[in-house]
Amino acid sequence: MSDELTELPEGWCYILLKNLGELKRGKSKHRPRNDPKLYGDFVPFIQTGEVARSGGRISSFSKMYSELGVQQSRIFPKGTICITIAANIADTGILGFDACFPDSIVGLITDDRLADSYFIEYFLRTIREDLAQFAPATAQANINIEILNKVFVPLPPIQEQKRIVAKIEELNDRTQKAKEALESIPQLCDRFRQSVLAAAFRGDLTADWREQNPDVEPASVLLERIKRDRRQRWEEEEFAKLKASGTIRTDEKWKSRYKEPETINSFNLPELPHAWSWASVEHLADVGTGATPLRNEPKYYENGIIPWITSGALNNLFIDKAEEFITPIAIQETNAKIFPKNTLLVAMYGEGKTRGKVAELLIEAATNQACAALILGGLASKIQPLVKLFFQKNYTDIRKLASGGVQPNLNLSMIKSTFLPIPPLQEQVEIIQVVSRLMSMIEIVEKQYQYTGDKLHRLNQSILAKAFRGELVPQDPDDEPASVLLERIRAKREKLNNSKPKSDRISKRKIAEGQGVIPGLD
Repeated sequence: MSDELTELPEGWCYILLKNLGELKRGKSKHRPRNDPKLYGDFVPFIQTGEVARSGGRISSFSKMYSELGVQQSRIFPKGTICITIAANIADTGILGFDACFPDSIVGLITDDRLADSYFIEYFLRTIREDLAQFAPATAQANINIEILNKVFVPLPPIQEQKRIVAKIEELNDRTQKAKEALESIPQLCDRFRQSVLAAAFRGDLTADWREQNPDVEPASVLLERIKRDRRQRWEEEEFAKLKASGTIRTDEKWKSRYKEPETINSFNLPELPHAWSWASVEHLADVGTGATPLRNEPKYYENGIIPWITSGALNNLFIDKAEEFITPIAIQETNAKIFPKNTLLVAMYGEGKTRGKVAELLIEAATNQACAALILGGLASKIQPLVKLFFQKNYTDIRKLASGGVQPNLNLSMIKSTFLPIPPLQEQVEIIQVVSRLMSMIEIVEKQYQYTGDKLHRLNQSILAKAFRGELVPQDPDDEPASVLLERIRAKREKLNNSKPKSDRISKRKIAEGQGVIPGLD
């Protein structure tokens, strides 16, 4: 915002916005919803939100006024520039039809001999942020028509205005097509990401690797070792508990309490590549969940030191911090429990896209009951990267398990009975490396997409900036200067009204006296 108006190209001049035609507020103070009698099918009724969403061209409406409503309002003709002065401040749009609107919108009906309404609407877009600065920082922020009355507009010859508008729209059309092409990229990246993961668990990504490494240890041997390791670790933990309680039994009948995972019947499961085997989550991990301590019990939350994770945090692949904390008393008195680092969490329910998401704990933390915790200890920890990758791949499928019902959810039983295709351990390492490389490529594409999208947005702003500096189209020496046209129109008005009109010519003295704002918003 400058105290001085910038120098204009030859043939241009500054003019106050109000002198481009008629600048009037809408007259409707009542909204149709407050008085049903105002409803009807007589004339469209435009609201501030519809101007904001119009993209500069108002071509639709959601309400209409009755004849009674119109009697209490004011009809603005097609082509009127609408400027919002409340709610979405300084949004603009050109009416594509005759319409009424409330007093939170100002209408500018331009003199088409002097100004192209599309040119003026494009200019108003460039000063939207400047105008919005005049709104007070309150819940009902707004500006008034007096601010608009002081807006200076850089005005080229009328034919140049039309050339500028045509060029802006040509360039905008190009950028819009580029934007539409760009908008397909995130979806394509998601589809490619899922294709990569699906190919990984079909064995397609490592088909050549298997041919070159035919003698690796089969997954069935690995799974048998994991099975023995899990039982041994359970017995060691159980023995330690018995010893601590002083109830060690020499007959070792306590060992019979160990529950072996159910044997997998792979009859209905797809055929796997050579040396691969099926396993359930229950074969590989201890599966549990957390709890939500009573919210109205201060001792569970005040001065809490234990990170407490909810399903919303699972939208990230890794969790290294918590938004909430609970106390050690909460752990002692409720079903909440602390899970170790590297625990995999699966969202069993949550809003939107959360359900089915997987994340890895990088800290020790408790969770609420919406998270299933998968602890892959001992030898099973070696295949944790593959298990995490599988849940990423299986996101859509696992959500389908919970489909239906008022609030579709997963449960621990569904998680435990999820089947995974397990490759040999050496092949798992190869799969993780190949997938990691391909995912890195996708991330590069997504970053480039974001960069290009930002660049397109800046390009549109640059187009408008060049337009109002007179740099977008060449000047035509045969165009009648805007100042000459102003004088002719003024003379005709003077003759018609038989009165001496006020001069619209802007001098540096008038600027210095503070008779105008924007731009320069003085």
